[in-house]
Amino acid sequence: MAPRPAQERGFTLLEVMCAFAILGMAISVVVQIFAQNVEKAIYAIDQREMRELADTVFGKILFEQQKHRDGDSGSMAVEYGDWAQLPQDRADRYRDYVWSLKKKQYVAAGAEDPEGDADSLFGDDDGDSSSSGTGSSSGSDDEESAAGNVLLVQFTFTVYRQDAQDEPLITLTRFLRPPDLPGSR
Repeated sequence: MAPRPAQERGFTLLEVMCAFAILGMAISVVVQIFAQNVEKAIYAIDQREMRELADTVFGKILFEQQKHRDGDSGSMAVEYGDWAQLPQDRADRYRDYVWSLKKKQYVAAGAEDPEGDADSLFGDDDGDSSSSGTGSSSGSDDEESAAGNVLLVQFTFTVYRQDAQDEPLITLTRFLRPPDLPGSR
């Protein structure tokens, strides 16, 4: 009996190695796609949870606005954990998240601020202070200046991951009257 030619015997070693190489490349592509999807899922979960936590903590800060200054920051684990009275092990879930608070004063109706430290909320961006309106005013000068000097504070609350502080997860903004002004309550 004569030996069979190599083509009739089955696969050669080279063919098997090529098949494994192709399989390896296909698996690496699948693993890379899986890793990207896991990263996207983690980001989505972070955003969903942080939306709820940020809203709660921001509401607490707005309620206690006298206690918080411009530039304050803190840990979501501490702030939310204290508010929700979470045990330490559950509050540690949020230890990778930090918040920061920015405050800026504005004059609501665009009139001059008597102290000069607030920007105009509805002011012109080009710096033109001339009026181009064609209507007439029926109020007195005292009423107009009293209505125009309504000071507001813009609160901007931002939540970050500690390892990515240049990419905010959540940014919330709210305008409120300062609590020490008459008529603000």
